[in-house]
Amino acid sequence: MRHRLPAILFTTAIVLMCGSVVWLLIESSRETAAPAAVATTKPMAMPLRQSSPPSTQKATTRVPPSSTTSAKVPLIATINVPDSMPNEALLTFRTPEALAAFRDRAAALGLEILGYDAKLRTARVRFRDTTALERDLSEHAADYTHVGPNYIARIPALPPEPQTDTANAGGHAPFRSQGLDAIGAAGNRSGWGQGVTVAVIDSGIAAHPSLKNAQITHIDLVNDGSTMNGHGTAMASLIAGNDESVGGVAPAAKLLDIRVADTHGDSNTALLSSAIVKATDLGARVINISLGSSGSSPMLEEAVRYAQSRNVVIVAAAGNEQQTALSWPAGIAGVLSVGAVDANGTQAYFSNSGAGLTLVAPGVGIVSGYTDSKLVIGSGTSQATAITSGVVASLLARGYYGPNIIPLLTRTAEPLKAPATAVGAGLLQVPK
Repeated sequence: MRHRLPAILFTTAIVLMCGSVVWLLIESSRETAAPAAVATTKPMAMPLRQSSPPSTQKATTRVPPSSTTSAKVPLIATINVPDSMPNEALLTFRTPEALAAFRDRAAALGLEILGYDAKLRTARVRFRDTTALERDLSEHAADYTHVGPNYIARIPALPPEPQTDTANAGGHAPFRSQGLDAIGAAGNRSGWGQGVTVAVIDSGIAAHPSLKNAQITHIDLVNDGSTMNGHGTAMASLIAGNDESVGGVAPAAKLLDIRVADTHGDSNTALLSSAIVKATDLGARVINISLGSSGSSPMLEEAVRYAQSRNVVIVAAAGNEQQTALSWPAGIAGVLSVGAVDANGTQAYFSNSGAGLTLVAPGVGIVSGYTDSKLVIGSGTSQATAITSGVVASLLARGYYGPNIIPLLTRTAEPLKAPATAVGAGLLQVPK
């Protein structure tokens, strides 16, 4: 018995070890199978790049995190948001190849591609419902970086008084001119802006006597055959007009007219973003954006970064909504954001306030050109922005380096008796 015991113990150990191995294999197969089973019932969870809004910005859209509930309700709630194009989404992809693959399969999914931008890796799509979109997001989660609304970008209208922003000083005294004396731009400016191209991303530039000698290249991204809104013509005349009625700041500058707004003054984030890229690629050194949206997106932010990386100065309107937050893209870092003041140097009653406002310029009772060879007296941060773009063009023509423009203008601005959120560094001045 003493000689057989070790053999019995050895045999028992072998049996127990085999049983343990079988048990471990069974448990291992359960653990590896469980996630696959769950993944067929969950929406995808994918890392998304956030926009960079202040706390007052409306929530930017993101694909909902993984959960056991249907993704349909969150998608509808976060894509069809106020101030966005109904039943449209902006889909941003990790690579151009991922975008190309989506374009190949979109029609079969019942998704209509309204436009796309390969450099920004983004497609603008229209959907009847979110089912097909949800399915594609689930099956190709790794291809996407962002899914969000296509915000409406508008030429800002003027709100009625009293102000929504109770801190606004309510300036309303008109300049009844271009306000050029107030910024130190009086006198002979015939050579200002020579050799510099200013892109006017707006509602199109019509023929006008003040622009008869201007060099203008026209691009229409709306292309709907509708009557042109006169806002773009007004902005162009303030930048490069050259007659007794309307004297622009930089009449020698070339204008790149990129129409993104329709006859009602409406555009959207997708068109605006693509226009920024196109303007940059066509050699614009200044981009004037006298319109804006209530929300940002990775597509818009990347378009701005694309231009900035090529030393383009983007000048954008703060907005006329009497809000305590800037419109977009004025709210994006590095953009020269412009508010408006009246003839007394008081913040205009309509001008938005907000952290990041660069400066203010004349924006109440400004004379400008318009369609049908008309002259109009208008008010808005739009006018202030166009005047500022003219100054930027004149500085570039003098040899200043694009990335140094904002520090220069903030340093030379005339201080005003108002907080920086209302007037930024102060009133725009032409550096001597």
